[in-house]
Amino acid sequence: MKKLWMSVGLSFVMLCSACTSSTANATSNKVNSNAIEVSASTTDEVEELANQDVADTIQSLNDQRDALAAKITDYNTYKENENEIKAYYEKVVKESNLLGIRLREYAYKYAEIIMDTNDSFKDKYKDLGGIYDYIYNDAGKDMYDIYDKTVQQMYDTYYDGILDDAYDNDLVAYDEWSDAKSDAYDQWSDCESDVYDIYSDTESDIYEFSSDLRSEVYDEDQERANKKMDKFKKSILRFKEDANDE
Repeated sequence: MKKLWMSVGLSFVMLCSACTSSTANATSNKVNSNAIEVSASTTDEVEELANQDVADTIQSLNDQRDALAAKITDYNTYKENENEIKAYYEKVVKESNLLGIRLREYAYKYAEIIMDTNDSFKDKYKDLGGIYDYIYNDAGKDMYDIYDKTVQQMYDTYYDGILDDAYDNDLVAYDEWSDAKSDAYDQWSDCESDVYDIYSDTESDIYEFSSDLRSEVYDEDQERANKKMDKFKKSILRFKEDANDE
């Protein structure tokens, strides 16, 4: 009887877990546009979260890219899976945008932790430099790899790889090959351009926020510092609302 109840209990737990997982997956495309969502109580935790987030995002995108490459090995499989390539490019742009929003959140949380202390303005000014060092410079610059490596590999694999091989080996007529090359370049170029713009805008916003806030703290103007914090928070929430509308 005990084993029976243990079996029933385990089945119930597994069922609940599956339900929770399904719910999470169903809402994974939405972000909470009403709050800054960073669960950290120290700047060290924020730094760690930001860098790990970038690493995890890049790894996930690279894994999906590599799985696609393993499936598409020649011109025929390329033509059969063109929609999956297009979907992947869309995924890269979307995930880059969400990562950019999260990096802004990390920058805000980093500042919030410092500004909520009873430290002197001088100490706060010094500590706020960590936003530049750890969020803008470390995590932000790592985000550049999505543009420089993740998306670039797609060009090397398909445009400069499979499609050129098909032409060199007379596997496709010139007109068809030319159209395929043109479409492949357009998709890759659009994705690359969008990802770079997202990266650039993210870095610019974080740098501007850090610089403006430190300037007010240097002048020991708490009221203006609070306004800078509030302005940046509102901009983040607008980004999150826009992401939900896409």
